[in-house]
Amino acid sequence: MAPSAPARFSVEQFYVPLSLEKVTDVMDEFLHFAMYEMDRLSYLEINLKYYRLMQKDTEMQILMCDGLLRSEALMERLRGHRFDVVLADPIFACSDLMAEVLGIPLVFTLRFSVANTMERLCGQLPAPPSFVPGAMGKFTDRMGFVDRLINSIFYLSQDLIAIKLWEEYDKYYSDILGRPTKFCESVGMADIWLIRTYWDFEYPRPFLPNFKFVGGLHCRPAMPLPEQSLTVFKDMEEFVQTSGDDGIVVFTLGSMIQNLTTEKGNMIAHALGQVLWRYGGEKPKTLASNTRIYDWIPQNDLLGHPKTKAFITHGGTNGIYEAIYHGVPMVGIPLFADQPDNMVHMKAKGAAVILDYNTMQSKDIVDGLNTVINDPSYKESATRLSRIHHDRPMKPQDEAIFWIEFVMRNKGAKHLRVQAHRLTWYQYHSLDVIAALLATVVLIIFIFIKTCSFCFRKCCSRSRTKSKSE
Repeated sequence: MAPSAPARFSVEQFYVPLSLEKVTDVMDEFLHFAMYEMDRLSYLEINLKYYRLMQKDTEMQILMCDGLLRSEALMERLRGHRFDVVLADPIFACSDLMAEVLGIPLVFTLRFSVANTMERLCGQLPAPPSFVPGAMGKFTDRMGFVDRLINSIFYLSQDLIAIKLWEEYDKYYSDILGRPTKFCESVGMADIWLIRTYWDFEYPRPFLPNFKFVGGLHCRPAMPLPEQSLTVFKDMEEFVQTSGDDGIVVFTLGSMIQNLTTEKGNMIAHALGQVLWRYGGEKPKTLASNTRIYDWIPQNDLLGHPKTKAFITHGGTNGIYEAIYHGVPMVGIPLFADQPDNMVHMKAKGAAVILDYNTMQSKDIVDGLNTVINDPSYKESATRLSRIHHDRPMKPQDEAIFWIEFVMRNKGAKHLRVQAHRLTWYQYHSLDVIAALLATVVLIIFIFIKTCSFCFRKCCSRSRTKSKSE
């Protein structure tokens, strides 16, 4: 957040021994790996490369933690503010550690961790691999034998990677607190987990009382473009109105993709019709006269425009939820991170088609648009998801505010934490109970066999004695 943030925020800055260039290099390496390398690598190679990248991320995060927690002046100022709660995303480390050092409750807000490792291993969220697909595993809740096998292997491999990476955090947390501390146990101390999805997006699955849905909390009704002050909005409205009954398509690949290759940009431009495209790269030579490019677009307002027929999206959670909110079918071109998983959810719900960024051609984009626009089932599915999204007891923003304030009022929400946090892994899976039952069964069978054997020998002995006497 910039130092010039509104007065309602109190911004504290701290020094981190990291250059912006190094952080950007690691991010670029992640992007390149996800967008261009993963499809060419074996499962083992993907996991090895992912582990090496996450090691770099872990090193950077510990340096950032150091900048915060080892700054006595900053920590003293934070104590002086007497905050009531820490609100953080657990993907970024040490917020839980800061909450413990400050002695205040903790609320997490997140979309997911890879294979839901944090939610499952730290938050104790149940996730049977038979029908709960691991996040980023690209499966739905309807899995055959092979899919369930792969999903189980995916869970196991990501658990092993996470546990290995967390060893560095274990050392750091223990050093800061001056006592042996496990990273996962510290993360599991969160009072509430605000999950940024809802049943309009999620597959049916078990949840816990301290996991709350707030998906779409940023969504709002669309504002008519002519009522907005900037000239560019009025220009957009004029362009939209020229589409007639055919309507428009909204297209964005998000804020992190600033430039495409010239070839890819020209290929996409060649496929587009009446489209508003958010794109900050070089203007494609094949751009049609009925396609407008903007560095930024009021995405929510355009998706809520009555003339919008479809949304071409990279599959970011915010964009998907705005499309759900307004009931707009999607053509997904997922690139990295949560985007492939998000689009798999939307395809399974019948509201989207998915294109492969590396292999798609102009015809694929045209066919995808024609499918979601001309096949009424996609619009019907998107409208159904929109109804589900709006038909809930509280608006997602109100839900989030309620639970944050609940934690503040009650100094935590430990009464919502399941006792699974106190169990060992074998107790959690009742392996000790199963072992005791098996031992009992084996003992009963053993006694039964021994008894039968004893009786048989007695009977045989009497028969032989009787035969001899005769």
